[in-house]
Amino acid sequence: MNVKIIRVLNTNAVVSVDSQGRELIMTGPGIGFKKRKGENIDQSLVDKTYHLENKEESKRLQEVVKEISEEYLGIADRVVKEAKKEKLEIRDSLYVTLTDHINSAVARYREGIALKNMMKIDIRKFYPKEYQVGMHAIEWIKEQTGEDLGDDEAAFIAMHIVSAELNAQNIIDVNQITELINTVLQIVRIHFKIDLNEESISYERFLTHLKFFAARVFDHMEYEDTMQEIYKVMVEQNKNAFSGVKKIAEYIKKQYNYKLTIDEQLYLLIHIKRILDEQTK
Repeated sequence: MNVKIIRVLNTNAVVSVDSQGRELIMTGPGIGFKKRKGENIDQSLVDKTYHLENKEESKRLQEVVKEISEEYLGIADRVVKEAKKEKLEIRDSLYVTLTDHINSAVARYREGIALKNMMKIDIRKFYPKEYQVGMHAIEWIKEQTGEDLGDDEAAFIAMHIVSAELNAQNIIDVNQITELINTVLQIVRIHFKIDLNEESISYERFLTHLKFFAARVFDHMEYEDTMQEIYKVMVEQNKNAFSGVKKIAEYIKKQYNYKLTIDEQLYLLIHIKRILDEQTK
């Protein structure tokens, strides 16, 4: 079956449609060279095929690929696949933001500009899976371009992955989210006078919860309260743990003008109770 070109992006990238009418970006050396809309694609030249579920993101990616080497899209694709292997739920937007970011980072590096990532320690600590994928990306970039962008850049790539997980608008959102996570953990440490065991499962679960909880605070998204009865019982039975929840709720109301719902307080209570039970053991 002949596959037609519906759009030429550059010498090495074209757009086609599959049998279901979905747009595909196809890349390969010379695949778009002197080609026009309506002509058949030489299948022997196809190196990679990309399909984004989100039509808007697909259009944005096509615009990016017009201007940027498809090798950076290839690296972004490896990052997406690696992130999914790590069970990270990321959105199609990562293809767009990361392809563009890698292009800029390599260009900056070649001009002798290496940016320091002030959040690197926190990123490595709070988003270990994302940071690990970022480190792999640095290896792939070096393989492809010969440039070693270093671990500061790995942290920037991790921030893009987190942004795609949380549907955050930009890296600034990830900074704010990370700062809020830091503060909540600090409140728990100081209020209960404990050292958190960062190797424990309960800490890891709490951290995962806080990522998405913090994103909701900045988006001003609220859960619908569905667990009033359980909440009453849990608060009554766990007054010590709930005192920490109250501290967190007061801080967030004062700092971000966001009132925690009953459901959100309950989830925080459950996680804090686990951590305190673990400390007791």
